[in-house]
Amino acid sequence: MRFNRIAGLVIALAALPLAASSADDKVWSAVVLASCVKKGEQAKPVPRELAPFAPKLAGFFSCDQFEILGSAVKSIDEKTERWLVPTPNFWVCAKAVREGAGYRLNLEFFHDKRRLLETNAKLGPNSPLFVRGPMHARGQLIMVFEIKP
Repeated sequence: MRFNRIAGLVIALAALPLAASSADDKVWSAVVLASCVKKGEQAKPVPRELAPFAPKLAGFFSCDQFEILGSAVKSIDEKTERWLVPTPNFWVCAKAVREGAGYRLNLEFFHDKRRLLETNAKLGPNSPLFVRGPMHARGQLIMVFEIKP
């Protein structure tokens, strides 16, 4: 079953202004497990990497607890496709084209060796991209992408 049929794919760009991109830009990708805290339990602290946009994640995905299952950082440029491997089972092929202050990315999502989805998205500094993935036994999987200077 395709990624977007499994979980009703949602791509959400945070409404933050784009800063100028540079040749030294890197893209950070992460697989995040989002879940709701059960009554009587205390929420785990939000990971430092997600803290700046945790309220947006909570609003978009109706969850109040986030755990990073894996992450990766790669340089980004127009000359080379990059393989982002935040976990051994989920990985992404990213091809970038500089567009204005950010990048237009062609993203191909894979689970193991099976391609789940191909999409285009705009990504810039201070404007993370969230992609809803399939449900997991403990919650909702979310792919997060962010430009890091």
